[in-house]
Amino acid sequence: MSTPDALLRFVDDELMRAPLLAEQMVEEALAAIGRDAAGMTSRERSLAADLQRALNLHRPLVTREFVRALTEYVQRELNQEESTRNAPPSGLGGLSLVDESQVEVDVEVSRSIEAIRSVAEYELRELMTYTSALVGDMDVARDYNPFRPEVLGRSLWDAAQALPMQRGYQLALVRHACMPLAQLMRKSYAGACARLESMGVEPAVYRTIIVFGSRRSQGQQDSFFDPGSNRAESTTPLPGAGGRPGSQAQTPPPAPAPAQTSAPRRSGPSPSIDQLLARTDEMLRSLPPDGSPHQREHLRKLQRQELVASADKPADRELIELIGRLFDAVLGDRRLGADMQTLLARLQMPALRLALRDPATLDNYTHPVWLLMDRIALQGDLHPPPGDPERTRMLRFMHGLLDTLAQEQARDSDAFRWARERVMAYERSRFEQRREAAEAELHSLQALEDQAVAGGPPPTSPGALDVGQLDTVPADLLDDLSAAGPGDHHPSDGAQWLRNRRSGEWVHMFMQGAWVNAQLLWYGAHREYWLFADGASANTWAIRHRAIERMLQLQLLTGLQPRSLIREAANRVLRKLGEA
Repeated sequence: MSTPDALLRFVDDELMRAPLLAEQMVEEALAAIGRDAAGMTSRERSLAADLQRALNLHRPLVTREFVRALTEYVQRELNQEESTRNAPPSGLGGLSLVDESQVEVDVEVSRSIEAIRSVAEYELRELMTYTSALVGDMDVARDYNPFRPEVLGRSLWDAAQALPMQRGYQLALVRHACMPLAQLMRKSYAGACARLESMGVEPAVYRTIIVFGSRRSQGQQDSFFDPGSNRAESTTPLPGAGGRPGSQAQTPPPAPAPAQTSAPRRSGPSPSIDQLLARTDEMLRSLPPDGSPHQREHLRKLQRQELVASADKPADRELIELIGRLFDAVLGDRRLGADMQTLLARLQMPALRLALRDPATLDNYTHPVWLLMDRIALQGDLHPPPGDPERTRMLRFMHGLLDTLAQEQARDSDAFRWARERVMAYERSRFEQRREAAEAELHSLQALEDQAVAGGPPPTSPGALDVGQLDTVPADLLDDLSAAGPGDHHPSDGAQWLRNRRSGEWVHMFMQGAWVNAQLLWYGAHREYWLFADGASANTWAIRHRAIERMLQLQLLTGLQPRSLIREAANRVLRKLGEA
């Protein structure tokens, strides 16, 4: 899809201001270095003085490189190409070899991105509404702003590399410049909003949750073969409005639907609930994967009213309303792509059919139907963006699976357990195909690992900021990055966590300037080299054990598990009911 002219004009206008932004950033970075020098040791002050002299001398080069990098990355965003985490060339068929020096770069880029995101949080959210309006998305379904913090953070690192000094100095420049850049971007975002408003652009509005009536190697055992990994069911009850209708006295009854949108009365016999469920699924199946959410939600709303009208028992009507509210909240999650929302919308009818026969469906968050929902939703995060053939194959498979559930009219939880096992089998097949494609790389990596273990680990790249050099830079290099990364999900015992990892598992990690979801394809016989594959591209990274430990220490790596969409939805529904 071509970029709308209105967004292109906005981008051109902002890029014209980039040289001034770069000049101001360098000026503020020089001032920051001078201010920070007061709290440094004599050695650190000497290094800071060297950095100041070099930055003053090469100031035009640094500013030009920042503008060039920013323009290039913004253009990639507009072209919807791979997000700028392309692996650098290497001697192993495009494989990236990642050591401690790359981790240190990721630390600083991550800090820069988080600084911009934190300082300019309000301005970013406001600008998102304007850029959404420029492309005609009045629901703010996703972020269309090409000047995102990730783009600015990577541009800053590219500019720092233009400084003809060792890697440690370049990283120090990023560290000193990140906060000044964040403050400048806050003003820049605010100015962009003001200019768009003065031109008469009406900002879009964030979509809200509508609650009617008021998300092989031999010898290696991979994760797919562990029988314990699928034992995820529990008896934790859903609280309040998420529980079984009638079992919670405090659960508010659903209010009647507005009169102007009520379903028309039909003469003759009314269709049964099963017939309505089958017809609704067929209509949802006919919607295009990336179709308008308004069309889908209008269809769901009308069908819910028909279902409520056809229900004979008050408890059934209450259950239909409750399931509808929960799915409203699930489908209102902006982290889900339009294609995944359409996919999950089709799960509502089988879930409702089961709940009408077995109210225990709503007794806990980990009933098989909700575990299936979580596993399906996860696929959107593990595959390339919409339009990619691999994602299209995944969607075709998932729709076929839901076709089977609809045709069989699943009446117990076994059908949903079977469907979840089919999703896991699909993941396993994809994993085996990717590892087979990397077979040559695995042999090369094993040879490298054997050589490294026999002769000792090779040194890091000249100029890299290694662990032993950390006393030559300000101590805040080791500051906690929990605000930017995994947070509470970070493992407390990194060494034990690493020992428990198996091929096939997914991780969330910061790699080469961006957070990615990557799959562990392989680890060496000595666990010195680990091979990860990006879920959203063909990129692979071979990471040394020491670098992985460093990433864990700095919270740039954690495990990835499906999030409980129904738990989050129940909490949002309860919050909405409490506000009503």
